[in-house]
Amino acid sequence: MSTAISRLHAEDFEEALDVLNLAFGKAPPRDFEAILPALYRCGEEEMSWNFALRENGRIRAIVGLFPLAYRWGGATLRVAGIGGVSCHPHARSRGYMQQLMAHCVEIAPAEGFHLSWLGGQRQRYGYFGYEKCGVYYRLTLSQTNVRHALGDADFGIDFLPLEREDRTHLQGVIGLHDAQAFRGVRAPHRFYNLLLSWGHRPYVARARDGRMIGYLVAQADRTGVTELLAVNEGEPELDIAAAWVQRHGNTSFELPPWSRLLPKLAQFSEGVSASSSGNWQIFDWAATLDALLKTRAALVPLMDGAVVVEIAGYGRVALEVKANAAQCVRTEAAPALQMDTFTAMRLLCGPLPPSLVLPLPVAAALLEQWCPLPLFLGRQDAV
Repeated sequence: MSTAISRLHAEDFEEALDVLNLAFGKAPPRDFEAILPALYRCGEEEMSWNFALRENGRIRAIVGLFPLAYRWGGATLRVAGIGGVSCHPHARSRGYMQQLMAHCVEIAPAEGFHLSWLGGQRQRYGYFGYEKCGVYYRLTLSQTNVRHALGDADFGIDFLPLEREDRTHLQGVIGLHDAQAFRGVRAPHRFYNLLLSWGHRPYVARARDGRMIGYLVAQADRTGVTELLAVNEGEPELDIAAAWVQRHGNTSFELPPWSRLLPKLAQFSEGVSASSSGNWQIFDWAATLDALLKTRAALVPLMDGAVVVEIAGYGRVALEVKANAAQCVRTEAAPALQMDTFTAMRLLCGPLPPSLVLPLPVAAALLEQWCPLPLFLGRQDAV
C-alpha cells in the first residue's frame, strides 16, 4: 500500500469535497462548499491550498493550509489558517491526519507565514504546537437592556440584506471594512463570499433617508452578530446594535479589542466575556510581537520600559516602549523570564492577564500593563 502527500488541483475538487463532507458527517460543517464559499471552490488556486494524503491514488485525508493575512500595528502579517482537518472514515487510526498536520506546520514558516491559526479542541492540536490564546469579547444585549438604557424610541434604522448584485452597497461595505487600522486583509473578489462564511448573512444599516450608515454580519437565526462597522460621522454603531436588538431580540455581539462599539455597549449590556480567539502558533515571534505591541500602544497609553523574555526554541526578544513608541526586537540581553512557547503565547496574548499565567518578577512587571496583546482573528476571516 503506497501513500503520498501532495497539493490538490482543480480536478480533485469533487473527490476532495466528498471526503470532507463524509468525514465530518453529522457534525457541522456538513457542506464545505456552502459553508465556506470563499475557500472551497473548483479553482486551481483554491484547491492548491489543500494538502491530501493518498492511499493507492485515492484521497484518504485532507488538511487545508489557507493563506490569510491580518493588519496589526501598521504591519501585515501572513497567517496560515488551518482548516478542513479530515480523514475518510475507512482510513482512520492510521496516523494520516497527524502526518498532514505535521507537514503543514513544517512548511508554513518556510513559506513565509509569521503565525498560524486554527479552531478545534485544545489538546488535540497542542501536539502540533498550537495553544489557546488571543482575545475577543462577547457582549449580550437584550431588548430589556435597550429599553431601560435607551428607551422605546425608534432609532430610525432599517436593515437591508446585502445581495451580491448590489455593487453600490457592497463597495460601501468594503470601504468601511478596509478603512480599519486593524483588520483581516480581504481580496475584493472574495469579500462577499467571506461575509457568507458559516451560513451568516450580511445586512446594510440604512437611515430612513436611505443613507448607508454601516453594516453587520449576523448568524442565520439573527441571535449573533460577528461583525459590525459604522461610518465615522456620528459613530452610529451603538444605535445600529440597539436597533437590531429592538427588532430581532436578544443578540450576542462578537467584538475585537479595538472595536469602537465595545466600550459603548459594555455600559449597559447584560453580560461581557473575554475568550481566547482560537488556537495559535507563532513562528516569527519578533515580527508578531512587534506588530501586536504597536497595536496595543495605538489603543491605550503604555508605560515606558523594556522586558526581555526567552522563548524555548526561538531565543530572546526585548519588548520595549518609549514615549508610547513600541517595538519588539531580538536581543542577547539577560531575560527576566524564560518559558516554553505555550506559556509565552498565554503570557503575552491572553486572554488572562500575565500574572495569572506566571508569577511576574519586578523586571517583568510591565507586562501586566502591556498585555494581553490584541491577537485576534474575526469569525468571517476564520477557516
